[in-house]
Amino acid sequence: MRMHVPVNSRLAKLLGALLSLAVLAISCGEGDAGDESVDEIAEDDSDGTAVVPTVTTTVAPTIEGGITPGGMLRVGLGAEVDGLNPGANSMATSTYLIDFTMLEPLAYFDAEGNWFPWLAESFERVEGSNSWLMTLRDEITFHDGSSLDADDVIALFNAQLKDPLIGLALQPSFPLPFEGPAVERIDELTVQFNPIGPTEHFPVNLTSQLGMIVPSEYTEATQANSRKNQTLVGTGPFMFESRVQDDRTIVVKNPDWWGGEVYLDGIEFIIQTDQAIAADRLAAGDLDVVITSNPDAILTMRESDNVNRIENLLSSDNDLMMNTSRPPFDDLRVRQALTYATDRDGFSALISQGTSEPADTMFHPDLIWSNPDVVQEGNAPELSQALVDSYCADVPDNCTDGRIDMEFQHSGPSVVQTRIADLLTAGWQEFFNITVVEVLQDQLISNVAIGEWQVVAWRQFGSIEPDNEVIWLQCATADKFIALNWVRYCDESRDALMLEQRQTADLGRRVEIWHEIQVNMNESYAYVFMTHANWTIGSHERVQNICPQFAPTGEEIFCSNAGVTFFHDTWIVE
Repeated sequence: MRMHVPVNSRLAKLLGALLSLAVLAISCGEGDAGDESVDEIAEDDSDGTAVVPTVTTTVAPTIEGGITPGGMLRVGLGAEVDGLNPGANSMATSTYLIDFTMLEPLAYFDAEGNWFPWLAESFERVEGSNSWLMTLRDEITFHDGSSLDADDVIALFNAQLKDPLIGLALQPSFPLPFEGPAVERIDELTVQFNPIGPTEHFPVNLTSQLGMIVPSEYTEATQANSRKNQTLVGTGPFMFESRVQDDRTIVVKNPDWWGGEVYLDGIEFIIQTDQAIAADRLAAGDLDVVITSNPDAILTMRESDNVNRIENLLSSDNDLMMNTSRPPFDDLRVRQALTYATDRDGFSALISQGTSEPADTMFHPDLIWSNPDVVQEGNAPELSQALVDSYCADVPDNCTDGRIDMEFQHSGPSVVQTRIADLLTAGWQEFFNITVVEVLQDQLISNVAIGEWQVVAWRQFGSIEPDNEVIWLQCATADKFIALNWVRYCDESRDALMLEQRQTADLGRRVEIWHEIQVNMNESYAYVFMTHANWTIGSHERVQNICPQFAPTGEEIFCSNAGVTFFHDTWIVE
């Protein structure tokens, strides 16, 4: 097994922030009063497809009696986070689960997938420009007693924009300092955002990391002392109590939350990296909630009589990626050969074990965005040999004994990832000489971002609003030292389509555009889609009301956004 020279530790830790920041924040979406509403389109759709991901409650909780206040909810997390600060730290699923107990977003998604203002009171386009005005709700206070105002929003946004890593996700959408302000203070409660291009749906940008507001004093303090990133101050239903990294983070209820009564006394987030063990602990009653996409864990939950489940099979996909900027995968023939030789059927049967469905594109077939005419190729090794022979005849230096030399990286140590590597290499070895490299997850993300890879197994896509996917596909994020277009595949005609869908409120046209984009992705052979991930929230039977949850303003919140959920309306029955 070959070792890689580690990149800068800050790069290794914070590149994870780009992953979820770009997925959940840099976007445009439905929900403006002038748009055709998502639920109306869904009702009119004749083939039964949905506009947004939905969840399935496979075992319905049984609620007996009334609400029982009190108790500590024990949540098992599959990964530790490097810090809690939305202005500096990685915002993966674990971070969102912790942070959304203490922080609230400026906007979020309702149960139908439409954005609605949360900490913000309103959003308004500035006529004749690309800018948007946002007005905050009055008389909302942070846990430290300070009042939420425009300065807090601006301080956080500027910190994110200036961050050498998080800023990479923002720079394609906002002006550079010499071009003008990205954000401006209009008055105490009003902020003007100035994206460089027109967008019909800007508020969706503020549904996650960009909109998770902390006091300006906190932002200033964390910039002076990074150790303060391990604490947090917000406006939310729970307050920071304590944190021991790689062990647990504890939050306690905020008795003065503007959203009303919080039922739990607090939440204990416990690190349990082996999700199969976490599922066993859940079944035994040692944990109250486990959120995972691990097939072994999901099967354990399904077999347990005292575990309730909410399964979302429509958000994110398991796929393979090929680096199109480096030999040998800069050659279409090599990408095609690997695609044909990939055992997708074996992956579905042996890795997913029936917990999720095969994927043809980035969108689940139940979603209106999915193009039913696109079929992911694979399980056709008979088509690979001629392509390999042709390539090796032209580029013999990249071949040995008639097979193409390649490297496959995967994260680990992990039982599931080792299974995946063994399955895939068994299908490829007739045509490729494969060097398998196992690296820690943070290092793998770093390697992919800086282009030091050839083929990787990955999980990506699946946003509620598909414009969130643009950051992964556009040319502006492909040709850089650190690329968010991981496969580094640039197509200007695809860029034009993505720009058009960002600028239109016509849902029908946007659907047509995303159908075209899926054809482009299929023909690029940069991705091999394997299965649609199954994000499952498992809860012990004593836990009541994981969903639905409601915002302080009454909107039902979208449940299980790729595993992310809220707990302020949850209670425990002892």
